[in-house]
Amino acid sequence: MHSFLIKLKRKKGGGNMDVIGVIAEYNPFHHGHAWQLGELRRRFPSMDGIVIVMSGSITQRGTPAVLDKWARARHAVDGGADLVLELPFVFACRSAQDFARGGVSLLMQLGVVSHLAFGTEAAAIPPLERAAREIDTGKTQHMIAKRLSMGLSYAAALSSALAEQLGIKESILRAPNNILGVEYLRALHAKGADITPLSLPRKTAKHGEPWLRSGITSASSIRAALEQDIPPWEHIAEGVMPCVLDDLRRAHPNALPCHRELLRLLRYEILTMTDTELRSICGVSEGIENRLMGALRMAETYEDLLTHTSAKRYPKSRIGRLIIHLLLRLQKIQAEDFDRAGCLYIRPLAFNGRGRMLLRRIKKFSPLPIITRTAEVLSSDARARSPAKLSLLQQMLAFDTRATELRTLTLPQPHGGTCGTDFLSSPIFKTKS
Repeated sequence: MHSFLIKLKRKKGGGNMDVIGVIAEYNPFHHGHAWQLGELRRRFPSMDGIVIVMSGSITQRGTPAVLDKWARARHAVDGGADLVLELPFVFACRSAQDFARGGVSLLMQLGVVSHLAFGTEAAAIPPLERAAREIDTGKTQHMIAKRLSMGLSYAAALSSALAEQLGIKESILRAPNNILGVEYLRALHAKGADITPLSLPRKTAKHGEPWLRSGITSASSIRAALEQDIPPWEHIAEGVMPCVLDDLRRAHPNALPCHRELLRLLRYEILTMTDTELRSICGVSEGIENRLMGALRMAETYEDLLTHTSAKRYPKSRIGRLIIHLLLRLQKIQAEDFDRAGCLYIRPLAFNGRGRMLLRRIKKFSPLPIITRTAEVLSSDARARSPAKLSLLQQMLAFDTRATELRTLTLPQPHGGTCGTDFLSSPIFKTKS
């Protein structure tokens, strides 16, 4: 892969620093993630640090994270990261394109990041770079629109159009890590970012693989195992660090999110919304709300709801995000404002000694404020005001806090009764053990 060199090619970050950024979810953190961070340190021993931009309480697919964001950030630092920052909810729980744009926006504005590393299923990065540069051309956009009119999902229409245009196998463009990789490259190109991409081959387990493997396994397989009444702890232990295993064992079963609660909350939310309010929600278009309402009447489980609402054009991931947007009332107009602005703050979740040094450099070179105490920027009383009375930064931060409380509401009692976590929690400083 041409982007992987024996040493970092050039120092471009603030203060002449070599800092590698990674955009991740760590749901949960496992040996594959630790391998990636370890490989970066092995190949680039002279770098100044690794910064992670991580989704918070709700994941990109619209599901509550298995463990809270502070625990997952702590695991990442134990596993090789120096500094973990939260990717605001308004980008984290969106399409691959918006997720990537949000992550790149934050990394760019830190003022110290020189490289962006990401996993791929591709053997080399040039085909992904070609795809990234081709997406926004007029011809490709026309081809995508034509395929959308035929009922294809956006992802299917995009991969089909690019495969025809570039002569790349569609299977390569449909691989999950490659999809995000293309979007990272697209965002870097669109924003003119002075950040060099680094591709890492995915090791052993495939993304979304449902069965546990010894050693490096997928996060999906761990989550599937946790749904069992008695999880196979000895097998899970082979795929995660001891600290992750301990937290998962403590969480099971009474402190793990239950999707059933999302169904109950959605039924109540729909009862309180007018048709106009429903159509204003981010992700509501093309009559998808009618499919959701119909499915809601017959669904007995949350999985039933996803199955009955989804279609060739509406994948389950899109439905999952739409449900979360409905529950948190993220409006289209708000999402558009957030997209234009990009990330508006830096929110540390966990860091070590080197991460603390990076934060000092970021404070010097970044135009964004660093938020370590939510209440200093947004109080719970202020959050209750109309969005029109809040700054765009406060609106963005409010969604982070509501996403955390929504996740908390999906936990069985008594854990589900604790709210306001974002207003009470501070970043975690990890000293060497």
